[in-house]
Amino acid sequence: MVTRSLQDLIKDLADRRRLSEAPPVVLLGAGASAGAGVPTMDALYRFCGVAGFEEFVPYIEARTDNERYRLLSEFLQTQDPLEVTPGYRALAELCEKAYFDIVLTTNFDPLLDDALVAAGMRRRDYLLLINGVLRADRLRWLLSSRSPRVKVVKLHGDLFHRFMAWTPAEMQQYIDDVHGTLGPFLNTRDFIVVGSSLRDDRIRALVEQTGGAIWFIAPSAVPTELAGLNSLRAVTGPEVTFERVFPALADGLGVGVDSRPTRPRMRGGAAPPAATLTTDDLIAASVGLAASAGGPPIMTGFVLANPRVIVTDGFSGNTGQFDPNAITILMSSGRRTTTRARHLVSSHPFGPWVLDVPPDLQSTGLQLSTDALRAGETVHTAVAAGERVGLSTGTVVRGSDTQLNVDPIGRVTNLLQIRAVVSPGASGAPVVDSSMRVRGFVVAGSQDANHPDTFIYAARHWHSRLNAG
Repeated sequence: MVTRSLQDLIKDLADRRRLSEAPPVVLLGAGASAGAGVPTMDALYRFCGVAGFEEFVPYIEARTDNERYRLLSEFLQTQDPLEVTPGYRALAELCEKAYFDIVLTTNFDPLLDDALVAAGMRRRDYLLLINGVLRADRLRWLLSSRSPRVKVVKLHGDLFHRFMAWTPAEMQQYIDDVHGTLGPFLNTRDFIVVGSSLRDDRIRALVEQTGGAIWFIAPSAVPTELAGLNSLRAVTGPEVTFERVFPALADGLGVGVDSRPTRPRMRGGAAPPAATLTTDDLIAASVGLAASAGGPPIMTGFVLANPRVIVTDGFSGNTGQFDPNAITILMSSGRRTTTRARHLVSSHPFGPWVLDVPPDLQSTGLQLSTDALRAGETVHTAVAAGERVGLSTGTVVRGSDTQLNVDPIGRVTNLLQIRAVVSPGASGAPVVDSSMRVRGFVVAGSQDANHPDTFIYAARHWHSRLNAG
């Protein structure tokens, strides 16, 4: 075990995003929901009129699933069930921004479900996997699917599905049913554990078997049985409660979250405006371009909403590899389709190259912004081809245009420099601001993580050329 701080965790998450590495898996225990206002087990015992857990087990065993639901449906929600607390709001925003993609929880309540809706995520963006309801043999395929991107696995069941593991025997059976599927899938993944003591042997085994780092976050000391784990990164102290930790992570990563409790839109609030785009919209709008029907994508493009076209890097070394009438598109879902080139803007070495959007590519499309970028502004890149597929985050080095010697072209003007790591395949990848508006696309970059200089061709130089070459 080694002692760490929240700042260490923030840096680790930022480095993962910068290098497009897999995010850690989040494991939530009862402490998370207790911090958000769901009554504790002691309160549950009083509610049921029993002295403690030993009396509670036969009390709950004697009741059917429907009886359990009627008894506990209101108890297992917060005092204001329409409220999304700051901790859950921040966790959901971090999921939406792709800092997390898998959340395992032993809680039955709907707090995270409602928070994801409040964060603007659509049903297509996340998947609730309810253990006890879902067939275990289906779990493997759903976890490994690209879409929906975010998966929430309720290990002990769910209140509204009326399947809940309350007794030790039920908890044992629920975890045994999915351990063989979850274990291999989570192999090599790191964990962030919040609200759980990991004293439950079944849950601890699920976490430990992955072999990755375990960030253990708790307001109390590390349990003795965990202190000897070399993989444990302990962040402890009275200030690291669930309701404080995730807002602090979001703030440190530059993810804006309103600190006030909110109410999810699904409970009668207004739907998000049509122009509001999410991280999953960005991913869906980014496509890989392959030179042959079965070949790997060799560059990235992106769908615009207006005009509705695909834009990518028009460098001749890229475009020359394609048949302009039969360009293979790899969608974020993994499906392939074909399209044709519309025109190439030849006034600049990097185009852009403008393609038709095939009818079966249903992405909403991204919006353009021709505003000048400012030094220090945060930008995000979505890459759909090459070794480093996924999202990366960087900052603008300077807002003014720069020139760059690009082999074999020579000196190229009207480029902007950002601090981000890219790899071959990123050419043509959209670079967006915090509002998901396209500010340019990648044309060149360094793979050196110590000197991650990437150059983009800013939208203000080519936006007027999209309808005609």
